Amino acid sequence: MRILKNAVYLFASNVLVRLVGAVAAILVARYLGAKDYGILSVALAFSVVTGYFTDLGLSHTFIRDGTKPGADLGRLLAGFFKIRLLFGLGTAVVSVAVVQSLYPDPGMRRVLYWVVMPTILGAAFQGVGAVYFQVVQKMQYTALIRAVAGLLSAGALFLGMALRWPLDFLAPIYGLAAVAGGLLSLWLVGHRVSFFSGWDRSLLRGLGSFTLGGLVIMLLNQMGPLVLERVTDLVAVGYFAAAFRIPSVLYQIPGVLAEAYYPQLFAHGNRRDEDAHLRLNVLELKMMSALGVMMALPFLLYPAWWIHLLFGPRWADAAPALTILSWMVFMQSINYPLADALTTKGMQSRRTAVLVAVLVVGAAAYAVLGARWGSTGGALAALVVECLSMIGFVLMNPTGWRLLLQGAARNAAVAAAAVFLGFLWVRDWSPFVGMPVLEMGAGLAIVAMDSDIRRRLREMWEKVQERIPRIRREGGGP
Repeated sequence: MRILKNAVYLFASNVLVRLVGAVAAILVARYLGAKDYGILSVALAFSVVTGYFTDLGLSHTFIRDGTKPGADLGRLLAGFFKIRLLFGLGTAVVSVAVVQSLYPDPGMRRVLYWVVMPTILGAAFQGVGAVYFQVVQKMQYTALIRAVAGLLSAGALFLGMALRWPLDFLAPIYGLAAVAGGLLSLWLVGHRVSFFSGWDRSLLRGLGSFTLGGLVIMLLNQMGPLVLERVTDLVAVGYFAAAFRIPSVLYQIPGVLAEAYYPQLFAHGNRRDEDAHLRLNVLELKMMSALGVMMALPFLLYPAWWIHLLFGPRWADAAPALTILSWMVFMQSINYPLADALTTKGMQSRRTAVLVAVLVVGAAAYAVLGARWGSTGGALAALVVECLSMIGFVLMNPTGWRLLLQGAARNAAVAAAAVFLGFLWVRDWSPFVGMPVLEMGAGLAIVAMDSDIRRRLREMWEKVQERIPRIRREGGGP
């Protein structure tokens, strides 16, 4: 039940807030046009890269050590805070050198600096609160931090569009919103734990593996705009970024479940309880892949309709990329638990090896396919990355095939049948009819085929029924 409760909090922050952010980004794309949105997308991708360098895997070692029996969270958090400040300072210095050397255009440099520099500070501070409350499993505060930061960023974009500001004005207010979220994070944690209560060297043990693994994951998610900007024009980068925006929001939903399961999987891994770890991992994969199927189907079958609805007729060339990228939602819902299985069992080095290999192949795929087919080629490269990741995670895990078959085989069969019937029959229907029919059919098939999912849904319904009378009593209702 704790996992479900934490998942609800994380859903509120990660998904709902990201939906608001996605709406803002879509409106910004319509407002700026493909070229300027391509510039902004490069700046945002670069800011995510620099934001990661304020962490470098420390969050994972903090969760690993903080979930151990008898852990001194005060000392761990104090060390975590100090190291992140040092990482943030080093990241800022290196970022200036990189921007100066790689981006000669003064206008693009201005946008990069205004987005990137505040993000470095904001990411360093936000991470302190987010990881602390994740370890103590009070994720309502993690949700609050992310919600405030996300809503401020979206609000800044809405304000800029309302006042009809150019890109040079939108960039700085977007960047400064991240700082506000970071200050809230420090305030929430500072009321509970001192930032200066000592030092714990255990945070650095095994950090290199987490650093490389996390760096590769982050680069895999952000290298699309960064590589495409080098091999094709900014208009194609804008189309790719617009199409990528939709699956990047959608796969946050299964990602919320992964984050909620993560501490418990680590706890089983620390106790070397292989059977309990596998059971929980299988359940996680079942739930996440079911969500992945349900979310991918509408965009697979009606991409042009969604692009026209969200971005307008000028963005029609982004529809082929969206068709391909929709598969990422399903693939990511499988790859999250497969990757976490390795990390939480102490096999982070194997996960890292897979990701390094995939990064090299993925960068080449983005360069070659992007240069040849623009935004569509970039989408194909993104799918190549996900397929190779899944194969690697399975092969590196002694129970990988068992986990994949027990957790995702049935849902993959449902996805294949739904896509086949959809393209054969349903796609010619109106989206207002076809999408509900597909969703209901796939959902019923998943529930009918899996007793674990039926049991979880029944437990959730029983919990809701138990809470309704209590809410009524507290609210004075009948």
